[in-house]
Amino acid sequence: MFDFASLLFVGAFRDWVIIVTGIIIAAFFFVLLVLTVVLGLLARALLKKVSSLLDENLKPLLGSAKQTADHVKGTTSFMSGAAVTPIVRTYGVVAGVRRAFGVIAGLTGAGGPPPKE
Repeated sequence: MFDFASLLFVGAFRDWVIIVTGIIIAAFFFVLLVLTVVLGLLARALLKKVSSLLDENLKPLLGSAKQTADHVKGTTSFMSGAAVTPIVRTYGVVAGVRRAFGVIAGLTGAGGPPPKE
């Protein structure tokens, strides 16, 4: 059925298929390696660009936000010292004087409100 010549042809064909397949696979991996390197370089350039944009635009914005927060902090401490604290002290004095007059006049006892009858 099969003679020696046909076996040689099949063996040679098999060898050529293995060689060509190896060359195609090697070329495929080489192309993938080149694409990986190119994409890595592009990603690196993109990261540098984004970093520079953040440095140019975001840092001044953060500085401005910090300055605004410092101004608000200063304003609230000024308002607390200049307006709120004197009002609280004045109200405390007025409440104390009213309580003193009430105790002296006998309107309310020193222990609290008068008992209910």
